[in-house]
Amino acid sequence: MKKRYIYYIKVFTLATVVTLSTACKKTLEIAPQDSVSADVALTDRNGVEAAIVTLYATLKGENFYGNRLIGLGEALADNGRSTNKSGRYVSESTNVRGTANASPYNHYSHWSGAYVAINRINLTLETIPGIVDPTFTEAQKNAYIGELKFLRALYYFDLVRAYAYIPGADVPIQNRGGVPLILKSTTTIEGALTLNEPRAPITAVYDQIYTDLDDAVAKLGNITTNPSRATKQGAQALYSRVALYRKDWTKTVSLSSDVITSIGGRLLNPGNYVAGFTAAVNPESVFEVAFVQPGETLGVNVSLQTLFTGLTARVTGKSRDSSDNYTGRPASLPKKPFAGFGDLVPTSTLLSALGMTVTNNGSNAVVITARSTDVRNEMFEVGPSSRTPVYVECTKFLGRSATVNVDNVPVIRVAEMYLNRAEAYQRSGNDVLALADVNTIRVARGLPALVAGTVTGTALFNEILAQRRLEFAFEGQRFFDLKRNGLDIVKPVSNTTLAFDNSVLLPPIPQADVDASQGKLLQNPGY
Repeated sequence: MKKRYIYYIKVFTLATVVTLSTACKKTLEIAPQDSVSADVALTDRNGVEAAIVTLYATLKGENFYGNRLIGLGEALADNGRSTNKSGRYVSESTNVRGTANASPYNHYSHWSGAYVAINRINLTLETIPGIVDPTFTEAQKNAYIGELKFLRALYYFDLVRAYAYIPGADVPIQNRGGVPLILKSTTTIEGALTLNEPRAPITAVYDQIYTDLDDAVAKLGNITTNPSRATKQGAQALYSRVALYRKDWTKTVSLSSDVITSIGGRLLNPGNYVAGFTAAVNPESVFEVAFVQPGETLGVNVSLQTLFTGLTARVTGKSRDSSDNYTGRPASLPKKPFAGFGDLVPTSTLLSALGMTVTNNGSNAVVITARSTDVRNEMFEVGPSSRTPVYVECTKFLGRSATVNVDNVPVIRVAEMYLNRAEAYQRSGNDVLALADVNTIRVARGLPALVAGTVTGTALFNEILAQRRLEFAFEGQRFFDLKRNGLDIVKPVSNTTLAFDNSVLLPPIPQADVDASQGKLLQNPGY
């Protein structure tokens, strides 16, 4: 029987998802384990806090920042190639069109999970004003509302940038609109049956994200040492990214500048860049998804660490023998530092752009023979020979404090604010200020500054995109940088080009939801 997801939030946890048979509406499959009734849970501050923690936990999932929102940004573009060591990401890295009936669809697959989270957010927003709790002050309520608005903006942004075209870069004949805007909660089966919302216009979705982020910025406090919760600077940084995608150059400059003024000093330099990625909290993080305890890890089959590398410790500057032993390593570290697959590795063009010379990549004889002064290339090393073939792998997510498969995921780093602002300056005709921001990043990463006036116009725009590719390599941004600019994707492994007008750039909406909408919800083309 065909099934679709509906959102029955009377049960307020992972059991939010209720599967309804569209063939027989009397048949319900409800998984109430670990659930708490909403009218019991949301009665005081502790209940609201627990609800919000659940919303952050969703972001750690495989379909979100725990894996696919990061990995697919590399695989679908020109940064990542599959090694076929476990069979994962093979179709994704070659842009094979999947089907709309089988998750993970060879593409982004966070649709259902995002709408579950959005409905939880809506319910919590509706409930907070009426909570009577003498220990729950209006200031605290406002702060929670700001946090919820930030999260709703993030969930909607991740939906609309993946499942729809991005403003100013579309294929009109294939443009089916944005995503459904659902801003009220559903707490009854009858209400869930009316959630067959059509796709809102793309502009309307961005308008709503703007509205939520305006509210978040107004209500949230300043960032301190915990970027894993929403803050004013986190909301401004997300707003900067959203405005950049919308090609709202004035707002991009303003918001990026606000963040830079507040915390721009956190930008790392060549001396501490690598250490920043193994610190308990990356100093550059404005917002990150935190894996606090080993029990939260997605494990050796799913975590970002195992997706990107088989190593468990960096070995740059050490010599490896045929037995995978590394000379010059502290005795406390394992001689054979591997514990993963390394399913997705950098392409030859990315390695070259990083200033690396690699010979025999994809064989047991792979060697990095030269590196430029760009410190970002130190995040890429030869993987272990325990899993063949051997490639140069990305080590950005090796595990915080040497805990395997447990690492925070930076969603937005302060470096992005400089590059967002640079792009907005350049696109609005101010090459001088754009180059200044580009040079800030280049120098911070060990590259020489470009001479003023020598790189302008299109060449400067290309330099900005090139720096974004290097700065956010294996952080999930490359696919969207190409998509939002309407650029073709050159696939180095197959030596082919995926044209921007190929509808495979858009993922399928779960077909069960499309079928259940009775024609209201339009499927993306090609599915």
